Amino acid sequence: MNRIRLVLLAGTALAAAGMLNAQAMPGRVGAGGGDAPRLGRMQQFLAVSLDLTEAQQAQAKEIFAAARASAAPLVAQLRSGRQEMAAALKANQPDAELDRIASRQGVLLGQLAAIRAKAQAKFYALLTPAQRDKAEKLKSLRGRRAGRLGGNPF
Repeated sequence: MNRIRLVLLAGTALAAAGMLNAQAMPGRVGAGGGDAPRLGRMQQFLAVSLDLTEAQQAQAKEIFAAARASAAPLVAQLRSGRQEMAAALKANQPDAELDRIASRQGVLLGQLAAIRAKAQAKFYALLTPAQRDKAEKLKSLRGRRAGRLGGNPF
């Protein structure tokens, strides 16, 4: 029973890692750079939707590029941790080992969430009051749409 709970906890942590990885920045932090077109579309969407100035767009690009660079080593460590957890499960490692791996993954997820939050706060600080209102409306719409689809709005 205890092992089942631990496996479920580890699975949940790994799923959360995947979600944070996918949502860490506007565009994934993945090593392959395959989401560069999506990143560009997100930046264009925000620029148009929030009516960002050229200066704001340049600053936002710098903020999120720095955040992606900071997050990249964490993403690599999370990937390694997922592989380590999979190997430990296959090898029927004791609960203490699974706890150790899951705890390390949790710390990394927390660090990744902090990087994301700090980048978003810096971006938000760039916005005028009118742009902040638009951003809140966009966030609200995104949340309602995700809720309607049964997903997490964040």
